[in-house]
Amino acid sequence: MASALQFTAISGAHSEEAVCYLLEVGDAKLLLDCGSFEDYSGEGLARLQRVARQVDAVLLSHPDMAHVGAYPLAYSKYGLKCPAYATQATHMMGRLCLQDVVRTLTAREDFTQFDESDVDAAFENITALQYAQPKALAGRHADIVVTAHAAGHTIGGTVWTISSGGETVLYALDFNHMKEEHLNRTSLMEGAQGKVSARLMKPTLLITGAYTALHRVPPRRRRVECFLDTVARAVRRGGNVLVPVDSAARVLELAYLLNEWWARDKARRDTHALCLLAQCSRKTRSFAQSLVGWMGGGVEAQMADRDAKPFDLRHVTAVQSIEELDRKLGGDSRARGRQRHAVVLASLEGMSGFSQDLFVRWAAGKKNVVILPQRGPPASLARHLYKRWWDRTQALTVKKRVPLEGAELEAWRAQERRRQEQEAARDALLKRKRDMLDDDDIDLETERLLSGQTYDLYVRGRGPVRGLYLVSKSYCMFPFQEKNRRSDDYGEIYDLETYMIQPDADADEGAHLLDAAAPDADKPYESDAARPESRPTKPVEKERRVQLNCELAFVDMEGRADGTSVSNIVVQLMPKRLVIVHGTSASTAALADFCRDPTVEVTKEIYTPAVGEILNVSSGVNVYRMRLADALVKHVPMTAVRGCMAGFVSGRVSFSHEDQTPTLEPDHAELSNAWCPPMLVGDPRLSALRTVLVRQGFAAHFDSEGTLVCNNAVAIKRASSKRTKSDTIKILGAPSPDFYSIRSVVYAHLAAL
Repeated sequence: MASALQFTAISGAHSEEAVCYLLEVGDAKLLLDCGSFEDYSGEGLARLQRVARQVDAVLLSHPDMAHVGAYPLAYSKYGLKCPAYATQATHMMGRLCLQDVVRTLTAREDFTQFDESDVDAAFENITALQYAQPKALAGRHADIVVTAHAAGHTIGGTVWTISSGGETVLYALDFNHMKEEHLNRTSLMEGAQGKVSARLMKPTLLITGAYTALHRVPPRRRRVECFLDTVARAVRRGGNVLVPVDSAARVLELAYLLNEWWARDKARRDTHALCLLAQCSRKTRSFAQSLVGWMGGGVEAQMADRDAKPFDLRHVTAVQSIEELDRKLGGDSRARGRQRHAVVLASLEGMSGFSQDLFVRWAAGKKNVVILPQRGPPASLARHLYKRWWDRTQALTVKKRVPLEGAELEAWRAQERRRQEQEAARDALLKRKRDMLDDDDIDLETERLLSGQTYDLYVRGRGPVRGLYLVSKSYCMFPFQEKNRRSDDYGEIYDLETYMIQPDADADEGAHLLDAAAPDADKPYESDAARPESRPTKPVEKERRVQLNCELAFVDMEGRADGTSVSNIVVQLMPKRLVIVHGTSASTAALADFCRDPTVEVTKEIYTPAVGEILNVSSGVNVYRMRLADALVKHVPMTAVRGCMAGFVSGRVSFSHEDQTPTLEPDHAELSNAWCPPMLVGDPRLSALRTVLVRQGFAAHFDSEGTLVCNNAVAIKRASSKRTKSDTIKILGAPSPDFYSIRSVVYAHLAAL
């Protein structure tokens, strides 16, 4: 039978929170995205924790917090150990995004949800895929095949198709139908003249979002011009520009756009610096250069014209702390004798990291500009500025770490001394006579004896009988452990250090000098804030009121299809059922009302689930799995239809006690006198058939009743078949050469079985 489909929204329904959904295909449970913003709060995480251990596979769509933010937490703390799938670019940039968030939060507060080792362990569990690569799930759910298609919103962003039996689920959130500077448009729009790709049409279930359903944006060219003009005004009047961005996804588009614009004018390079400020900004540049194959054709064409490095952001300076930014500007100012300003792409997009620090510093300057390229997460400072842009006094909470002083410092030192003493004792316990003992012969009791903490080994023995019970008794014995010397097959004692390659001192010194001259992006500590400090710190929070004297602008550079485009794409996809999520209640209702309009040719099975609501979205068609006998298959004529081979079979179903899968055997009695009318498989649209006939040289036109008339001798019309319960084609006309020629063209176009 067809697989039963159930859909549950864990978070991201009737709201703009991070997305996480549970799709049940038969007895398999698939987690569609696993997002959370940097505050890591809300009921969504509690619901995720309840279902994490039941999930069979995870599909990740985009390398940003809204789609992968909670994955390390669920993997390390919630037991989400099942296989995960993502594109290679999402795998690399998603890990980088979370590393940046962990370092940012750790530098400002006591962040204990997970650490960088948890991020690395979680992303090592991900299977990296390419676009259009079908992948069967591992284990007992091998009948489910997932395929990644380009979304266009972020590098490696994915629109997923999930196929099982006769069911196809299309999961399409956050896609972009327009080509950008470094990305091509989504695979949904691979058809000619703005049409949807035929291979993704008519899914059993379409899961899409209403995030932009109420938004209508100008053409992309005008938005890019507005963004660059706003930056240019601030540069001309000698002000600073702050652009809050994420650290691994949409930042690439803005950095590439500004880098190309920066290269056209040397004057602005003398007065302003173009900087990317993030905890992992150097890794962002290096990773992006290795992922050029995931970018659009425009980047590759420019590389060929200029003979330059891939995605070479030569005018973008990567800095990883506020102190490094100050040194960059201060050093240049001393060299030129004047103060230098900056255009800074700063993380995080919600303005809770470096972007908040620069906002506090630059908000009071009348020459400065803060440009919001996206609305930001809900309840963030960026979203507050977007909604209340007229409020010139902004209240915000500033989090930072300050050094310990006085009694707090002394208490920390005492605790640190105790910890070091305990670690030293434990290390000595494990190291003592380790080189003379085999690892397999060391147990906890022996280690305790070797440490000198005790000198007796208590061995339990059988005691005297008192009444009806044996009394256990312990005997004090002198401890002894036989020392097993390590030896090879010939009995000779070997020393591992003899065979170890000693490092070259000159090479080490040269490498040390090279590292000192050029900071490496892969060092464990990439910023001043992330390096271990000799003096301990503690997190503090301070409420501040910031006077907003600078210019505040919003230019939509989110890279998402707007409401009109989303509506048109949904109509062209022609899904059998539609689930709308990821949007406010108003935007969700707007998209649902549009689809429910009787004049709109789209399914009327539309669902707008609330968080936690379980939907049964199974189809009413039963699909059965059976094995075809070899004797039956070799007599079936096969016809190519849209890249597949189709044929008409008729036989008798037989069952075996050894195998639960039924077998379709040929029925010789029926085949001797069986006949069935031909079945046409393909696209029965007469308009497409007319185009094919005109190309073959026939005169074809439609009459007033919609019948296709060919050479004024043959009529072709659509009719409903009672046997197949679907549309079919009827060819009417007297037998003639034109009739048989036209019939041959129709059969070739529609494939008669």
